[in-house]
Amino acid sequence: MQRLNTFNFAQLSLSWKALVTGVIIVLGSGYLFAVLNAALSVGMSPQAIADHYADKSLSTLEAAAIAEQGFAEEAFSFDDEEDNMSGMAMEGMDHSGMDMAGMDHGAAASGDDTLPAQILAQVSHVHLLSFALLLLAMGGLICLTQLTECLKTVIVSLLFLSLWGDIISLNLVRFVSGSFSYLTVAMGTTIGLCFAFISFRVLWELWLMKSEKTANPSSI
Repeated sequence: MQRLNTFNFAQLSLSWKALVTGVIIVLGSGYLFAVLNAALSVGMSPQAIADHYADKSLSTLEAAAIAEQGFAEEAFSFDDEEDNMSGMAMEGMDHSGMDMAGMDHGAAASGDDTLPAQILAQVSHVHLLSFALLLLAMGGLICLTQLTECLKTVIVSLLFLSLWGDIISLNLVRFVSGSFSYLTVAMGTTIGLCFAFISFRVLWELWLMKSEKTANPSSI
């Protein structure tokens, strides 16, 4: 026979309630700053994620064109022409700008400013290790609530899959296709929803749920 959950957030002492509340606030704040960092450094749209992480090396046709004629044809735009003219004017005023232009031209000729695989591996392993602690902390809190066992299992599973899938999707964007950036957005959204639900549920049981109403562990 399955044992019932006898733990009850509502029956914790004031010091334990303050501790759990503080942990939730710190974890939530950390997640919000992580989202802000991602928005400022990469962007939140699928296109921005694909532009940052996807493979931008030259295609076979582009490489063949460069080998044959020294350049790859691009669509002509008067806006691009104006930008080039203003850039030439700035180079004439600043000698250091000429040096940088030469360096940029060499980088552009290579046709590849893709995020190095080593950097992505470093980002992945650091985040996965920290995500394991987040999963333990937030998953442990939801497992101690008075929700039904089925619902708690679903939430923990969603939290795990979204944390793990977030990093895996970035690797898929880098090594398979930029279209997987939509998966990255979906995983990030799921993480946020799980964090919000767990936080509000635990805080509600800590401070608002009446002790006499928590005797039934199947209540939602």
